[in-house]
Amino acid sequence: MLNIIRFLRGFVRIRVTGFAPERFLNLCSVHDIELWDISVSENRYEMNLYVSDYFKLKPIVHKTRTKVVLLSKSGLPFFARRWKKRRIFLLCCLCCLLSLYLVSQFLWDIELTGGNRLTKEMLLQFLQEENVYYGTYTGQVDIDAVEKKLRDTYPFLTWVSLRVQGTRLYVSVRENDQLLLQEETEQRPCDLIATMDGEVESIVTRAGNPLVKAGDTVKKGDCLVQGEIPVYNDDETLKETMYVHADADICIRASIFYKRNLPFAYEKKVYTGEQKKVWYARIYTKSFSLGMLPSYEKYDIVTDLNQAGIGDFYLPLYYGTITCNAYTLENLIYDETTAKALLQLQFEKFCQTLQQKGIQIVENDVKIKKYQKGMKAEGSIRIRIMDGEERKIE
Repeated sequence: MLNIIRFLRGFVRIRVTGFAPERFLNLCSVHDIELWDISVSENRYEMNLYVSDYFKLKPIVHKTRTKVVLLSKSGLPFFARRWKKRRIFLLCCLCCLLSLYLVSQFLWDIELTGGNRLTKEMLLQFLQEENVYYGTYTGQVDIDAVEKKLRDTYPFLTWVSLRVQGTRLYVSVRENDQLLLQEETEQRPCDLIATMDGEVESIVTRAGNPLVKAGDTVKKGDCLVQGEIPVYNDDETLKETMYVHADADICIRASIFYKRNLPFAYEKKVYTGEQKKVWYARIYTKSFSLGMLPSYEKYDIVTDLNQAGIGDFYLPLYYGTITCNAYTLENLIYDETTAKALLQLQFEKFCQTLQQKGIQIVENDVKIKKYQKGMKAEGSIRIRIMDGEERKIE
């Protein structure tokens, strides 16, 4: 605190030499002149004192026959005098600091952690409806109210925490996996319908009214198991209709047609090595590049964008580079062996995708043949699939 006071009042450092420097120090004490940081070297004394006290030294210097040399000036009065001639620069600095302070009072970034079902897009839309968005004044964000509304809107969230730090809003959530599973298997009345044409291989019904049996041919969209069950009286008159969540294991054999063409002629990107970087900036929603894009005929663009900020204080300023890589297209020709190998690889990846979806391949009749301009793979694939898509009963 004492150092702050000394800086505000302003002080100087002096060197005292002459006949009786010790008497000089004693008289300063008598006249209530505060001295500090006193150092002695070969009959020379150096010390600090306030600017106002410096002008009281003349009679003491005469009386003690000493010599005082001014070594340095420090403190706010000298700083202000030094910058007096640079008012415009100083004003710009103050305006810049004021602008940074004002900008730091608003939200410029929102971060979500722990969300699986709750995506960033869903969160931003929810916050928008609650008047919390980029550029919102941090003092207007009612953390408790937003947390409660978020839990009420998305019941699968078991824990929600919002925290404003700097210019960033941190949203942390925890989801209830068991509740998600319960929602997915909620017992709402529904039918089971076919998703493709095929033949029913087997059916085991646990709930609902089966409309097909093993050996029946079905079309896409046909109802396989009905969730509407009529209940009759003894005289076979309709008593009531029950609606249940249809549940069954339905195995269907079906055929899908596979076809891929691969022309012998193709184009390949060849990068020339020419590259140009252009600085790019975005202030809030306004974007502009600091330079012209290249005049290359063909080029790829790679954008590297960063948000300006210090620690948790982020600004609505984004900066980075746009890198343009020039390339040309070279016309090449596949030979038959290479083309056949590529088609075979594509078909294997297609089969792997089916298996990952739980579809069993029973028979494969896909052949790779040559045609006038290239190679083609086509044929039918016999599959076995557990079918039965839920359709809500209105």
